[in-house]
Amino acid sequence: MNRGTVKRMKVATATQAAAIRKQPCFDAVSQEFSVESEIARELADARRDAGLSQGQIAALMGTTQSVVSRIESGANVSVETVARYAVACGKRLEVRIR
Repeated sequence: MNRGTVKRMKVATATQAAAIRKQPCFDAVSQEFSVESEIARELADARRDAGLSQGQIAALMGTTQSVVSRIESGANVSVETVARYAVACGKRLEVRIR
């Protein structure tokens, strides 16, 4: 690609991003994504702190490594699944609303 094409693509991307941020639902979706990402990050940290691999957590949970990978990628999972994951890491789930 030539520089002109790359520049036009960058401008188009920035314009599209600005339009998306103006959508009425953007804040709600952004907040939801942020919560899911934070949960995923905390679960992965708990697994690493416990010295376990994704495969080991999967075996303890009775699932597959690919499911654990999806959980750690921020997939929308149930509170029950998050609790089972925490227990597999030797932790317990604690929910706080601040």
